[in-house]
Amino acid sequence: MMDPSYILGWFAASVGMIGFGSFAVPIKGEAANSVDIDPLVMQSYKSLMCFLTSWLVVLLGQEVTFTWWGLVSGLFWVPGGAFNIFAIRNAGLAISQGIVASSIVMVSFIWGNIIFAEPAKSQMAAYTAVWLIMAGLYGMSYYSTAQQAVNEEIMNASDHGNNVMDDDDEDEEGLVNERGDEFDNDLHSLTQPLEITSQKQPPMRGKKTIVVCGRTYSRRNLGLLSALMCGTWGGSCLVPMHYSKGDTNGLGYVISFSTGAMGKKREREREHEKPHNIIA
Repeated sequence: MMDPSYILGWFAASVGMIGFGSFAVPIKGEAANSVDIDPLVMQSYKSLMCFLTSWLVVLLGQEVTFTWWGLVSGLFWVPGGAFNIFAIRNAGLAISQGIVASSIVMVSFIWGNIIFAEPAKSQMAAYTAVWLIMAGLYGMSYYSTAQQAVNEEIMNASDHGNNVMDDDDEDEEGLVNERGDEFDNDLHSLTQPLEITSQKQPPMRGKKTIVVCGRTYSRRNLGLLSALMCGTWGGSCLVPMHYSKGDTNGLGYVISFSTGAMGKKREREREHEKPHNIIA
């Protein structure tokens, strides 16, 4: 008969697969796009929901325990989550999550197999499987966005051509109606009160580049770099649980983890509130 804990482990992995595979969808939603939400703000919402839902383990019979290793996990998870959100917002959902997932696979395998020396039936098969998973995830994410990038370039070129034609038409109309418009404007200014209107600045996300320390970088390239940072840095967020012993391991680690995430969230908020001129 199969061990019940083995079945429970696979069930938890399946739930985690669905959750981690779908959490990024609202980041690309219309509500987030309409306000051009900051990655740190979105990560604050994630940390808050992590803290609130972590107490559900009490309903499963888990006693409330705490370990300081949870703060270390928050040190990895919160910055990694912010990198992930920035990557999704600027590089796209498919390619960024492919890079994040493949990087996490690599980092987790290094920690588990090489550093912690966890047993494996075949080292060669394990290494082969890891590299195949990484190559498959990266290839899937890359080729899923290749045609989309080409279509965007074609649309941008078409829009540029249309704008040039529109400008030519407007110039011709302006030459024909120049004198009449000047007379109408003078008459309007005499009969109507003066109004002052402010021109809204374009949203930051509408710009294709970001200036960092005086140098200009593509938003897409920075998004890809952020995805790699998320996978390599955030992929170690559960490593501190290895050093947590006794009742603070397993489900007992959830509350400590969420508390560490909330503490790191507040620290990042204070840093974000400070004035800075790094990115213009």
